[in-house]
Amino acid sequence: MDDETLQMYVEESREHLEDIESDLLKIEEAGEDVDLDLVNKVFRAAHSMKGGAGFLGLINLKELAHKIENVLDMIRNMELTPNPEIVNIILLAFDRLREMVENIHESEDMDIAEHVTALTGITTSALDDDEKDTVIREVSINDHSGREIFRIPEYDFNQARKGGKFVYLLEFDLIHDVHQKDKKPLDLVKDMQSTGAILDLKVDLEAVGSLDDDSFSNKIPLFILFSSIIEPDIINSLFEVPSERIIQVQAQEIQEKPPAAEQPQDQEQIPEETVEEEPDSSYDLNLEGLEAEPGQDEDQQEEDKEEDKARETEVEPEPEAPPPPDPQGEKPAPPQAEQKEKSQARPQKTQPDKDKKPQDKQAAQAQTSSMPDSLRVNVGLLENLMNLAGELVLSRNQLMQAISTQDDQTINLAGQRIDLVTSELQEAIMLTRMQPVSNVFNKFPRVVRDMSQSLGKDIELYLEGKEVELDKTIIEGLSDPLTHLVRNSADHAIEKPDERVAKGKKPQGKIVLKAFHAAGQVNIEIIDDGKGIPVERIVEKALDKGLITEEQVRTMSDKDKAQLIFLPGLSTADQITDVSGRGVGMDVVKSNLDRLGGQVDIDTEEGKGTSIRIKLPLTLAIIPSLLISVSQERFAIPQINVDELIQIPAQQVQEKIEVVGDAQVLILRGELIPLVGLNEILRLDQKNTRSKARVTSIEEARSRKDRQDKKAETSAQTSEKSRSEDAGLEKEVIEASKWSISGEEDINIVVVYSGTFKYGLVVDELHDSVEIVVKPLGRHLKACDGYAGATIMGDGHVALILDVVGMARLAELSSMAGTEKAQEMAREQETEKEKDLHSLFLFNNGPREHCAVPLDLVARVELIKAEDIEITGGKKVIQYRGGVLPVFALHEAASVEHLELEGELVVIVFYMAGHEVGLLASPPVDAREVRVEIDDFTLKQNGISGSAVLEGYTTLIVDIYEFMETLNPQWFESREKVQSLEQEGGTQILLVEDSDFFRNQVKKFIQDEGYEVVAAEDGAVAWQYMQDNPGEVQLVVTDLEMPNMDGFELTEHIKSDDRFNHLPVLALTSLAGEEDVARGKKVGIDDYQIKLDKEKLLQSIFDFLNKKAA
Repeated sequence: MDDETLQMYVEESREHLEDIESDLLKIEEAGEDVDLDLVNKVFRAAHSMKGGAGFLGLINLKELAHKIENVLDMIRNMELTPNPEIVNIILLAFDRLREMVENIHESEDMDIAEHVTALTGITTSALDDDEKDTVIREVSINDHSGREIFRIPEYDFNQARKGGKFVYLLEFDLIHDVHQKDKKPLDLVKDMQSTGAILDLKVDLEAVGSLDDDSFSNKIPLFILFSSIIEPDIINSLFEVPSERIIQVQAQEIQEKPPAAEQPQDQEQIPEETVEEEPDSSYDLNLEGLEAEPGQDEDQQEEDKEEDKARETEVEPEPEAPPPPDPQGEKPAPPQAEQKEKSQARPQKTQPDKDKKPQDKQAAQAQTSSMPDSLRVNVGLLENLMNLAGELVLSRNQLMQAISTQDDQTINLAGQRIDLVTSELQEAIMLTRMQPVSNVFNKFPRVVRDMSQSLGKDIELYLEGKEVELDKTIIEGLSDPLTHLVRNSADHAIEKPDERVAKGKKPQGKIVLKAFHAAGQVNIEIIDDGKGIPVERIVEKALDKGLITEEQVRTMSDKDKAQLIFLPGLSTADQITDVSGRGVGMDVVKSNLDRLGGQVDIDTEEGKGTSIRIKLPLTLAIIPSLLISVSQERFAIPQINVDELIQIPAQQVQEKIEVVGDAQVLILRGELIPLVGLNEILRLDQKNTRSKARVTSIEEARSRKDRQDKKAETSAQTSEKSRSEDAGLEKEVIEASKWSISGEEDINIVVVYSGTFKYGLVVDELHDSVEIVVKPLGRHLKACDGYAGATIMGDGHVALILDVVGMARLAELSSMAGTEKAQEMAREQETEKEKDLHSLFLFNNGPREHCAVPLDLVARVELIKAEDIEITGGKKVIQYRGGVLPVFALHEAASVEHLELEGELVVIVFYMAGHEVGLLASPPVDAREVRVEIDDFTLKQNGISGSAVLEGYTTLIVDIYEFMETLNPQWFESREKVQSLEQEGGTQILLVEDSDFFRNQVKKFIQDEGYEVVAAEDGAVAWQYMQDNPGEVQLVVTDLEMPNMDGFELTEHIKSDDRFNHLPVLALTSLAGEEDVARGKKVGIDDYQIKLDKEKLLQSIFDFLNKKAA
């Protein structure tokens, strides 16, 4: 068999099978409203595979594809409804086809009997009683001499003649008709399939004869049994075949053959095979019953069962081929193959002898283990690569010429050009390896569908971001971990419908599998709305197995406890099922993801669901990394693991770094980050370039301990001494990570991720970020836990790539989340959260007076010189954008320090009452978002609404409206006043705001307009007031962030109540992000206003009330 032709067939078959599962699931979902175009697509895939298999002599593959083709033909002719049972049989048959394609050389040894029987049963069940026998009754197709060429079921022949089609027996000569015309046999097959259907084909090698035979022929006949609507008078010209080599097969000319002898009911019918020491691969279409071996060795059966049981938690068992369903809904008698024992329900390969077992095992795992050795590349991308290669050659020639003439300028230009071209070349080459995650995602609808049926659950899988691309190596390595996680979600997370309803959930469970780009990485999330992970049970199991200690538990947060699920051998499952318990194999999932350079994080809430996020690099070949050095040794840290870089000045070391327990930690924005000195954990000598002392790793110590343990039988004392020494050595390595805080020099810290756990690596120097080519470690360094690989730098020196997970393991670092200090800081943060969040613009009114104004009111900020200020008509103005801008100093209305008009000044521009005005200030200025409590009593005065402590300074909060109204009251007189609706009982506005400062401020300027204001401190109080006083409130102004009941929930209550849904709701916020606006519109918020933007808020209130009154 031509290997090239065979490989071409395999590649084409893979393409045909690529979307089969998703197409069949769509067909199943459509039911009676099936998309016939989709059915035709699947039919063509099976038909194409059958034609190629027939030419190549792949009898099993051709037979199975043909049986699938028959069922699909009935579906597209509306003779069958694709219910779940039928689709399941077709799916299993395609699974076996895929397995045979991936193991093409062993395909003839694979058993297809159950699949053939089940598919034949479907076909038979849809036929009338008088037609059922045609499925097994065969007809003979003969040539001109009467020699039998093909024997096919009568049913196939009858189907081929339907719709006015003709059946032809064509004889091609592979030498003269194909090879000498520069054609390929598979191309001939494809051409014929495009104009009709190939019922069967074979190469007649018997007609060739042998070299010693007098009848040796110089032709190789290829017989094709062909069905088409093409009429006899043009068939020969279409395929360029002489008329004498074309036979139109008529119904009356065929010879019926008796069906195969009936077998006992407990035996299944399978194609006849000759079982000898060497299997016979002869081409035989005679379907006769072969009696199964009755005396299979019982020990062999037990051995097979044990192997199946051992494989259950590793390889997903192939579901049994169910009995063919009746198209009318009635179940027909099951085919003979289904009357076997339950232990044989899963399709198994025929094993005539023990020698075939290893081969069968290999075939059984073909689908998961085999990887395509080729991939498709866009032609445009290849052309771009060729162009870049040409550019590289030209740049090289330019550089060589410049070097020969010693032209420094041209050398620099050529170097820059080469740098640009190689960067583009690298990017283009990496793109050739990129593949969409849909290559992995597309198999999960089938996985979830099968599990839903077998577990009696209703689960919907949502796929998002299938177009996101990853490196081919990562895609291939991602399949098994994702399969395990999705199966766990379906098996152990999603409850059965009755359980979900009892918990107040929808009967249908939901699993979301999505991919998206973030921060230069690909994130994959598996989210379910199931029962969540019981973290306390995980802790109990881990304690029982001795995986953690009570002391460690006391310092763990709930998130840390959930991460314990990745410890080896940990499971919370009450019983083992076909799918491993949640926890069984999760350590393997994590180790597989670690090998891909990925990180995995778990968020879970018991009773609500679980979210697992995986972060992956785009590629593993070239990765961006941060270069650092300790003791004059350079190392690389992959940027995917780097969170941030920090340099602590020497004078702040004692303040920023604390000792918690026996560990040094960095206090970073309210979070405790454990620190480890890279110099110490690697035991490098700080004074010398290289340490003279021999560095012994923990692994080496343990290895030496194991060797000593073996000698314990002869010398227990020696062994005990050795173990003591090694334990001391291991302790020494761990203790080395506890570095001292000197406070004599600046400290450089790289904050890195180890999964969800962050810690700081203390290093001597921080260098540039570079792209490095990853090289594997040699065997002599494989056991070193702290290194992930190596790279060669531009200067030719080798730099080791640090494994941040291994470093944390070496230093025995643990999270600080559960420590007393962390809990204290958490309480402080909760207290901070109770304070209001403000966006403030900070400025100075002179060198010693600090002020702030709400940032949302600031239009622009301009930097001017004092001499730019003109005094005209007794007022200060500056020339501004072709006009004049009046400017004011704070001391003109408030009792504050006088601003000196000298040097550089800042003008803060505001827009109010139809005018642009400027407030003079002195630099520097800043914008901050802070949680702070504003004192509206102590320093309150005209133009100053209150004060707050910001960054250690008492800061005045400027009320810019009151300030301007004091200086220019005439600007505000022209504004339209509210007409009191006394005749309608007054206008009552409900103001809902949890901050005393904002509540008092907003209440005052609404009341000043003549409205009646009722204030409530949160949504719950406001809702209670509305229920107690229906009909009193005409408009609601509410904050969004509040305790007990926030503004969104309050609005939802209002808009869903017939008594209040007509009321306008205005939201007050200091931060109106797009997500908040979208969420607000969804619940019914009518307008958004900035909290202290007095003019716009009053105008909005006025507009809504007048609209309501009208």
